[in-house]
Amino acid sequence: MNKAFYIIGIVFSVIFLILGAYYAEEVQSAKWDSIFNYSGYDYGYTNYSSYSYSSSYKDLSVEASLWSLVFFLFFIASDLLGLIKIKTRTAKVISIIGLSFSGIFLLWNFAVLFSDGGISFDEVYPGWLLYCLIMLAFSIIGLIQSVRFSRGGRPSPVAVNSENKDLLDS
Repeated sequence: MNKAFYIIGIVFSVIFLILGAYYAEEVQSAKWDSIFNYSGYDYGYTNYSSYSYSSSYKDLSVEASLWSLVFFLFFIASDLLGLIKIKTRTAKVISIIGLSFSGIFLLWNFAVLFSDGGISFDEVYPGWLLYCLIMLAFSIIGLIQSVRFSRGGRPSPVAVNSENKDLLDS
């Protein structure tokens, strides 16, 4: 079961990167559109964006924060299951660090959600990008640890000492 969560975590990290980049671009475009108010001018070309700019960047930021909330809650659940189910030291440390990052970014997400436009999504996306890359790495490590734990904890070919520890658990 944990293997499935970690595989979904890898996929979600990539989806979150793409979705976040899309929303960051849309929010930034809507913000510039609202600043310069080009809506009355016709330049002879159609809008390249698939999103209608009739809603403001505030609405787009709230929408992006709601999508982010889904991803953060998934990663929190995944890290909690990894902490409970997998008994290797590396998996526990990675899960605790992942829970810490997820908690910090969840609070930051609530700040964006309830700021009423004071913080827009395009301003926080670099942090979200870092979070996605961290969770991608943690999901890969968690998947490796889950596979090793499901095999019965056999030692890896590169053993640290004669005990039943692998190189990551030293």
